[in-house]
Amino acid sequence: MTQALRWLVGLYGLLFALLGLAGWAAPERLAERLGLATLTTAGLASLRADLGGLFVGLAVLCLAGAILRRRGLLAAALIVLAAILAGRLLGVVADGGLAETAASLAVEASAVAVLALALRALRPADETPRPRRRALVLAGAGLLAVALGVGTAASVPAVQQHAFEAAARRQIGRSNAALLNDDALRVAVCGSSAPLPSPDRAKACVAVFAGGKIYVVDVGPESVERLMQWGVPLSQVAGVLITHFHSDHIGDLGELNLQTWAQGRPAPLPVYGGPGVEQVVAGFNQAYRLDQGYRTAHHGEANMPAATWALVPRPVALPGPATPAKGRTGLVLKDGDLTITAIEVEHAPIEPAYAYRFDYKGRSVVITGDTRAHAPLIAASRGADLMLSEALARPMIETLEQASAEAGRPRVSAIMHDIQSYHVSPAEAADIADAAGVRLLVLYHLLPAPDNALARRVFVRDLDRARDGAWRLADDGSLYTLPLGSTQVRVGRVPR
Repeated sequence: MTQALRWLVGLYGLLFALLGLAGWAAPERLAERLGLATLTTAGLASLRADLGGLFVGLAVLCLAGAILRRRGLLAAALIVLAAILAGRLLGVVADGGLAETAASLAVEASAVAVLALALRALRPADETPRPRRRALVLAGAGLLAVALGVGTAASVPAVQQHAFEAAARRQIGRSNAALLNDDALRVAVCGSSAPLPSPDRAKACVAVFAGGKIYVVDVGPESVERLMQWGVPLSQVAGVLITHFHSDHIGDLGELNLQTWAQGRPAPLPVYGGPGVEQVVAGFNQAYRLDQGYRTAHHGEANMPAATWALVPRPVALPGPATPAKGRTGLVLKDGDLTITAIEVEHAPIEPAYAYRFDYKGRSVVITGDTRAHAPLIAASRGADLMLSEALARPMIETLEQASAEAGRPRVSAIMHDIQSYHVSPAEAADIADAAGVRLLVLYHLLPAPDNALARRVFVRDLDRARDGAWRLADDGSLYTLPLGSTQVRVGRVPR
């Protein structure tokens, strides 16, 4: 192998090493550079493991093959690159977009050519082709032909239509009705972020499944889309509970009403909340009234009956006079074996602000909504199996406050300063959960949203030290199952 070829193979090895290390260190940056869609935390972990590991492995094969002049190492690198190139060509044939992938295609094709030349240059002069090697070459050519054939078939309209019909049947036929099975109290996070933008998280929303019904606590923007993506039977939503009237907790209320109505909800939708819920509900009803009329006129009363369309306010006024201690609790509703209790919390100047406790057949969950560290919440949460607590990471918000000031954005800086005074930190949430004897603490309404591995580590930096029991950081789609007749809390994901 000539010195020039060794240098070329080495340069490709360094390029692959850079890509692999980028995949390990900053997968979200690599995803953006590669034009990938927004990835969840699980997607970023897969990108780090799969793509990062692939390119690091390629780098090792190329560099070691060039330095040691080992044909086996270079052959392995060539096989992997040829497979990548075949996949790239398949994508071009099936989906088009040659212009967008031309640069990557050129790099991969040139790397395959350089490795093939290096392999040929390392072949001894007296070596004759072996039957096994010929078989491998023929197999590789066959695989490439199959890939191109599949890609070509995918461009045929009849094949496209068949694939679309199959996908549509799977999507329409999918249902997560099993979440309603009466063998457990289940809690799904359909919105885990706060007002700051996040590509992976909807705003505050928690769905509780009990007794064959669904109760939704807060309906932040984008959260209804999550419920629809999961195939949750929205016709079984029996009520909405609003913790307080900040926009990131009510923004999707109109959409939830629309989608549950469209899926066959049998009655108007009750919306529970503190005094003031009447005004919120009246506003959403007025904003969507024209839409309701259009849809009933278009689809008919049989499918979109006007009688079941409206939101109905159910004000929850706590007993006794308000006091500075804010230690009141009150019954929201009792539905068979399910009892829902409102818990007064401290979120001044926002009043009222409630947490909610669900008790069902011996299992229990508390959803805090937004609150400061609040001693009465401990007593009201005593013995709960699960607590979903909001959390604000103050060191991270302080950094955003300072960065905003340095960037000449004083209004944003002031807001970042103000919000630190009326939310709990992860450590404060841990103290409340420990004092209440909660089995599992889950943090949601995450501020700021920790959307990569580094941010997650910073967000929960002091949590292990603060929390005596188990804890988790919620993502959209986190599912917590509390089997009846048990003390177990199972942690999983909503099936998709």
